[in-house]
Amino acid sequence: MNHAAAARQGHKYKYGEREVIAMQSGVVVEVRPIDFEQAYPLGWPITVKASWLTPLPMKYFNGSVPK
Repeated sequence: MNHAAAARQGHKYKYGEREVIAMQSGVVVEVRPIDFEQAYPLGWPITVKASWLTPLPMKYFNGSVPK
């Protein structure tokens, strides 16, 4: 499992069973869960350590995991 040392704003991550998006860059960051089943797909913010996040592939990076 490849965990992030520092999260980057706007990047997608896996946090537990949820997909989240980082709202800021850093070692301790605020993330928001993504749920496209909802009218507004971003959930309430959660503050987490970047080491708890696993980077996910992103369309912006042609479906690959950003470095």
